[in-house]
Amino acid sequence: MTHDEWTRVRELFDAALTRRSSERAAFLDETCAGSPSLRAEVASLLDAHDRAADFIEAPAYEVAAHLFADAIDHPVAGRAVGPYIIRHEIGRGGMGVVYLADDTRLSRRVALKAIVPGTGSDATRRARMRQEARAAAALSHPGIATVYALEEIGEELYLACEYVPGRTLRALIESERLALPQVVDIAVQLARALAAAHAQGVVHRDLKPENVVRSGAGVVKVLDFGIARMENAAGARLTPTGDMIGTPAYMAPEQIRRQRVDFRTDLFALGLLVYEMASGSNPFEADTATATIARILEVDPLPLSQVSGTGLPALDRIVALCLRKDAESRYASAERLVADLEHLQAQLAEHRDDAPAELPRAGGSAIVESRTRSAQWWWEFHQVAVSMLYVSMMYPAWRARAWLPASWGTFFFFAVLAAVATSTTVRLHLRFTARVYPAELAVQRSRALGWTRVSDAGFSLALLLAAIGIEHAHPEIATLLVTVSIAAAVASFTIEPATTRAAFAQHPSTSTLEPPRRARRTQR
Repeated sequence: MTHDEWTRVRELFDAALTRRSSERAAFLDETCAGSPSLRAEVASLLDAHDRAADFIEAPAYEVAAHLFADAIDHPVAGRAVGPYIIRHEIGRGGMGVVYLADDTRLSRRVALKAIVPGTGSDATRRARMRQEARAAAALSHPGIATVYALEEIGEELYLACEYVPGRTLRALIESERLALPQVVDIAVQLARALAAAHAQGVVHRDLKPENVVRSGAGVVKVLDFGIARMENAAGARLTPTGDMIGTPAYMAPEQIRRQRVDFRTDLFALGLLVYEMASGSNPFEADTATATIARILEVDPLPLSQVSGTGLPALDRIVALCLRKDAESRYASAERLVADLEHLQAQLAEHRDDAPAELPRAGGSAIVESRTRSAQWWWEFHQVAVSMLYVSMMYPAWRARAWLPASWGTFFFFAVLAAVATSTTVRLHLRFTARVYPAELAVQRSRALGWTRVSDAGFSLALLLAAIGIEHAHPEIATLLVTVSIAAAVASFTIEPATTRAAFAQHPSTSTLEPPRRARRTQR
């Protein structure tokens, strides 16, 4: 980013802050027209600002501004910050700027996190920072990135942490479909790390794919205990319980409601990570943070096996238990979660060389899963077959139009055209969603139901009435129209409900509706 670009971002950010939250999107659309990258940059800063309840969540330009501003025009490589020599920037975002640096005292590489300028002059913040650093430094586990030191250099504070080379979980999810044994292995390592932290009374509160790194050797480490909270330590209330800290898409309901959080908050986030690793998508993520939060509070995600094809009821149960809305209903401890995941991992290892259909499942569930997949294939085939039938009837409908009275013929043809266009568009959209975005399928089916029912009924009725009108002059075409009318009605109101129940009704208690308007209003 050039100096001019950064100046423009700051100007737009400051201007947006003077407007109401509901007006900011329109303001950015207008001022950033033709520059989506500029809009995204400003929007990310606004989002970080809105969520800021902690220094670690401050907008990037506020964090280590003395380094950030200089880095716009001058490279940071080789710059000395106390005993550290900066090599290059690792990343930036809502939490600020992180650098890869060399610790000249102990000859090791570290991730150096610059803390908000001015924190050192604030006694309360300094005490809070020291407490959080002590909490993180007290954690000693192979699955947790070590905090080395809280450095006070001049008037500023820096957090020196273990540098963990590898790929973030976000990068893994976006670049490849993780195999089921990989998903379970990562889940086991994460659960063990969290169990170790919870045993020390430390809750992470911001577990997300960006805070998990997997090395080339397959070792998984949790990063960024910077907003961790000691549950029982003296002074823990320096971070108020009411502060909503974390990333919206991975917050537990109690975080969103600003209630007391404990280890079960991390288990909810872990359940989401497993769901996302296995399915490729976060079941709660929506277009806006408000909609995402509403989904977390109100919507129960589909069972994991239904959207990912894992076929492991045991994993379904583990994830569902982690994602319970009520914290009291989740696992009683991280150790119990570890035990369940390790048991599942052992079962997978025993069957590693077996066919997928022979993987361990609860009694008879392999057959159920096979039938479910077959039923969903027939449901998808039904959508395509009905669409093809409808489109193929456009030519006979065009011919029949000429044999009806002028006004009625035109009305008939356009009625059929509207029904065909609506039905085929919606049905092909559903099939596309089933293949590409399976986590959204339930919601899309719910939205499409009324459209397909109305268009199917209109299509059948229009053909039937046209057949009556031309039966004397063109009995062969009338017969075709009556046949297709009846077939379309049976397919829509008898066959399709049956295939839908077979493919998706194994979990009738699962809520798949959009969050209600009431939930949306409470988040404004």
